[in-house]
Amino acid sequence: MKLFADTLATIVNGELTQMFSARGVIERENYYRRIFAKTASLFEMAALAASMVATEDEEVRASMRTFGYEVGMAFQIVDDILDFTGEQSAVGKPIGSDLLNGLITLPAIYFAEANPDDEDVLSLPQGGWKDTERVQRLVDAIRQSEAIRQAMDEARQSVSRALKALEESPNSPEREALENLAKYIVDRKI
Repeated sequence: MKLFADTLATIVNGELTQMFSARGVIERENYYRRIFAKTASLFEMAALAASMVATEDEEVRASMRTFGYEVGMAFQIVDDILDFTGEQSAVGKPIGSDLLNGLITLPAIYFAEANPDDEDVLSLPQGGWKDTERVQRLVDAIRQSEAIRQAMDEARQSVSRALKALEESPNSPEREALENLAKYIVDRKI
């Protein structure tokens, strides 16, 4: 029960932090903390909780926690990529909606790092995300840059680490299902 309560507290804290102090922040570590809190913590808890039911082996539990964390991070990175590349009807929200809400995600961070003098990037910390024309220019620029590919490469690295965490597990239908789930996150059409 404590595991569930701690995870819920992490998620709620992450959502509150995102709402009140993450807007316009172009920092990798801030981004990673945010996506852990709002997504990866839930994946981590689910994987760990399942392993706690199945075994008392602490190494297995640790590997499942790692698996959940890495899959959760990859899942959120891909979700953030879809905010730039997906179709509104499929994604369920307007393209660029994260930026319109002041949330700087990994594709935007890669773009900002490659284009530190871009006037639209420079405006974000000062509230430039409130200007829809500016945001649309930025979304278009991000889509045309290497930022999407770079973010996807990072999601694939997370999935690779997740799969590595399963290497010591015996071959089984359950392990195969977890591997397929992890691969699906980065192999699906985006």
